[in-house]
Amino acid sequence: MSELLSNPKGLLALACIGGLVISFNLILIGLLRGDKTVHEEMAKWGKAFDGGREMRQAQTAQLDELHQLVEKLKANTPPSKGQDE
Repeated sequence: MSELLSNPKGLLALACIGGLVISFNLILIGLLRGDKTVHEEMAKWGKAFDGGREMRQAQTAQLDELHQLVEKLKANTPPSKGQDE
């Protein structure tokens, strides 16, 4: 243990792990108490993730529509003279 504490990198890693543990515990305590600020932050992050999901779904729908239109154009266009089938 003394080797870990004498090493600056080890001490920094230990401090980071301790900070993570403390922050997670504070969030969990806030949730259990029904803290309003924690719920507001969670709502903000939820909206951000939902907004991103909706945008991806809209892009996917547009790409699917574009793909279908390209397939229709390919089916309706006769092959040119220089193209092999």
